Amino acid sequence: MIQLANKKRNESIFKVGDWVYLKLQPYRQQTMSKRGSHKLSAKYYGSYQVIERIGAIAYKLRLSS
Repeated sequence: MIQLANKKRNESIFKVGDWVYLKLQPYRQQTMSKRGSHKLSAKYYGSYQVIERIGAIAYKLRLSS
């Protein structure tokens, strides 16, 4: 089962200055998605610039206000 699951995964490593999309779950984050139906809200927002790499998979982004 691990081998089948790993076929669909990819290792994404971003550098400082790269532009990335922010993935939000609309049923959890309601400030970005202002729609009547959460199912129809967008999953990806942005493109935001990477400011700093915090951990193995965590990044600090420059969010526009």
